[in-house]
Amino acid sequence: MSQIDIRASLAAFPAVTQPFWTWMTGKALPGQRPLFRGTPWTYLGSTLLTFAAGLALSAWAALRAPSLDMLWLLLGWPLTVNGARNMALVLVHQCGHERFTKNGRIDRLVGDFLSTLLLSQDVASYRYDHVHLHHSAKSFTSEQDPVLRFLRSAGFRDGLSPRRLWWHTLKTLCSPVFHARYLFSRLRYNMALTHGFRRLAAWSYVGAWAALCMGVPGGWKVLLLAYVVPVVIFYQQSAFLELLTEHAWGLPRGDDEAARDLLATRSWGRFCASPLPSGDGSALTRARAWGRWWALMLGYHLPVRFLVLVGDAPQHDFHHRHPGSMDWPSSAYARQADIDAGHQGWPSYWDVWGLHTAIAHVFDAMSGNLAVPTHSPRVQLEGATLPPAA
Repeated sequence: MSQIDIRASLAAFPAVTQPFWTWMTGKALPGQRPLFRGTPWTYLGSTLLTFAAGLALSAWAALRAPSLDMLWLLLGWPLTVNGARNMALVLVHQCGHERFTKNGRIDRLVGDFLSTLLLSQDVASYRYDHVHLHHSAKSFTSEQDPVLRFLRSAGFRDGLSPRRLWWHTLKTLCSPVFHARYLFSRLRYNMALTHGFRRLAAWSYVGAWAALCMGVPGGWKVLLLAYVVPVVIFYQQSAFLELLTEHAWGLPRGDDEAARDLLATRSWGRFCASPLPSGDGSALTRARAWGRWWALMLGYHLPVRFLVLVGDAPQHDFHHRHPGSMDWPSSAYARQADIDAGHQGWPSYWDVWGLHTAIAHVFDAMSGNLAVPTHSPRVQLEGATLPPAA
């Protein structure tokens, strides 16, 4: 099985479904083109609509008397999380790179508006941390990388066994201390470390929520259920899992490792799908295999894609190779086009299928079980290492 077999196998489904499978997996077929090439502004509009719809549904559930309607919450929370993570992980990210409009002033205005809605890090400080430190070959995935510093602060140390790292991940996701520290950091950026209009906007936004709680009957329930649960707790869990799986953190550097090799061997595509059933065995065996496959796709990979690896997160390796690209609204197709063109001057791309596989690979690096790569990256598929096809 090659690196493209999972995605290629899904071509067996009707042609009309292929754009969905590209979105679902995060990986395009060779030569595939998007049916609709979105713009940054359409991406912004759809993201805000998703976020607003989630808030509205959750607020409706919170205000319904005498009891909550859990159905509306179960519909609203995923929409809010998806919208919030698209704002931070995609839009604020691209604004930090000045790749929303290429106009620094407009990009900062858009990014500051979105980060105020989320009470997340402001664009100016984010740009320094992300562009000047995370993207620098000197500090990328090193102890100077802000993302690795974040993981260290959450207790992820080198030398721990993969088993202990898995257990620590589960504890961190549910840890009140982790969430309190994360929220404090977000509030500190907004209320104390920003300046001028950005600080005024943050204080005004917090004041508006306070006024809602004091002036509207049930306002505190709206704040708690429509904002705190999805935009604080679920958002922080999503961000933690996404950051954890971006790169091979803390992997020692080779003595003669070139900058492009450094980036390529510590970055990968994170795709969401399991291999199709083989079709062997009795009818009952095949039915069970297909049932398991659909259960994994709908119960595991789809939530990961919608809530954790949102937007262009599956193609994060393409972003590190081409951080100036304006094709980020269609990055699944842009990444595949780069592969089709021979990824000039770069090592082969590396596909990792399943969030759990990416986590396992990161833990191999942290635990010291992963040697410094001496060749082009290889493919991780459901825990197995396979040779690259591109």
